[in-house]
Amino acid sequence: MANEVYLSNLSGQFDYKSILDKYQQLKSQQIALLQSRENTILKKKSVYESFTNSLNALDTTFSNLTDSTIFDKKSVAISDDSVLKVSITDPSKVKKTNINIQVNQLAKNDAWLSQSGVSDKDSGAVASQDGTIELKYAGSTVATIDYDTDDSDSSKPSTLQEIANAINNSQDKVTASIFYDGSNYRLLLNGKDTGKDNTIKLTETGNGDLLNQLQIGTYDSDGDGTAEDHGHVQNAQNAQISVYGTTVESSTNSFENVIDGLKIDVLSTSNSSVNVAIDSDYSDFKKSLQGFIDSYNNIVDFISKNTSKNGTLSGDFTLQQIRSSIFDKFDPLFELGILDVDHTTGKISLDDSKLDNQLNSNLDDVKSKISDLKSELGDYMDYITGYDNPIKYKEESLDNQVNSIKDSIQFSAKRLDSEMENLKNQFVWLDKFLGEMNGIKSRLGSLFSSTSSNSKS
Repeated sequence: MANEVYLSNLSGQFDYKSILDKYQQLKSQQIALLQSRENTILKKKSVYESFTNSLNALDTTFSNLTDSTIFDKKSVAISDDSVLKVSITDPSKVKKTNINIQVNQLAKNDAWLSQSGVSDKDSGAVASQDGTIELKYAGSTVATIDYDTDDSDSSKPSTLQEIANAINNSQDKVTASIFYDGSNYRLLLNGKDTGKDNTIKLTETGNGDLLNQLQIGTYDSDGDGTAEDHGHVQNAQNAQISVYGTTVESSTNSFENVIDGLKIDVLSTSNSSVNVAIDSDYSDFKKSLQGFIDSYNNIVDFISKNTSKNGTLSGDFTLQQIRSSIFDKFDPLFELGILDVDHTTGKISLDDSKLDNQLNSNLDDVKSKISDLKSELGDYMDYITGYDNPIKYKEESLDNQVNSIKDSIQFSAKRLDSEMENLKNQFVWLDKFLGEMNGIKSRLGSLFSSTSSNSKS
């Protein structure tokens, strides 16, 4: 009979291990069949998972295409981009237009440079007598610094470098630097911010003569009782532009509230107006539409490959039904006359020239059709990508089958192990028994041989 195991040659040549191996091989075929079936089901599940990913990709491109702001994007063209830069901050507020802008001046910070200096910035007191200076920024006092004439005393600054360090360490609105003009070291002060209100004021409030020695700041240099500015090399000022003769100022080189939805950054002054052209930009819409069509075509290819005669899901019509349902909701796009269908492959193509013509001549109609597409396809996309969709049901059914097969494999494996153990024990006993029988046979043989010899004698 088929698959029966016959024992033979039991006269001391019994190899029960090879018999056990053969028996295990025969019994393992059932487990192998279960494993093969499991692999087939897992392949199907993998295809369904990949299809779910394709649906999610289609849903993403669909969301991009039907975004409410998809038609709001604008483009900016500037006749001289060395003068200014224009960025769109809110496309929904910007209208198609041309604007002429002239840049009259750039925003600047306040700057002071001492008109005299010292030969050594690290030694030698700058002032001839102790004193105090007050530093104001934007009208408020930001530092009061006491200095002395003893450059060996570290408690108060006296050298030019120590004066600069003291200014920097006491506040963060004015930067003090050492400027070397080739022969002397001089004190340079720069305000942190641009804008006409961000001014620096440096004055003596004690009896010292630091500012007079360096010729910087506001002090009375000629003894007439009136303090004058010394070393004021750059005045803080606002940026200034003119839009059709109307002047607008900003404390920085950016203008964010002059025209709704636009940010204007000035880069240099101009003697004439720079033209800024704002136009509609449909590149995002066209890219999203093409992406949506590409995602649909990927689904068409995927279904064709996997549901064909030799495909993993051959004979399963679930995917075809989903694709057909999606295609039926493309009507608004077909009504625009911008799509073509390859009836051999089922794939869709976009006619770019017809799309451009529709955007330029019938924008409202295009918007309306996209709105219709959102209404017709939106709910279905939510369904097939949602929690309770037909693909998920298929995957759960396959999971149940796999779990059942795994249980069967585990049960069969345990049963086989038990049978193998029992057979092994029986064969060990049998082998031992045969050994004993061979021993008895040998002894009997010897006995009969001895008896025969005695009889002959």
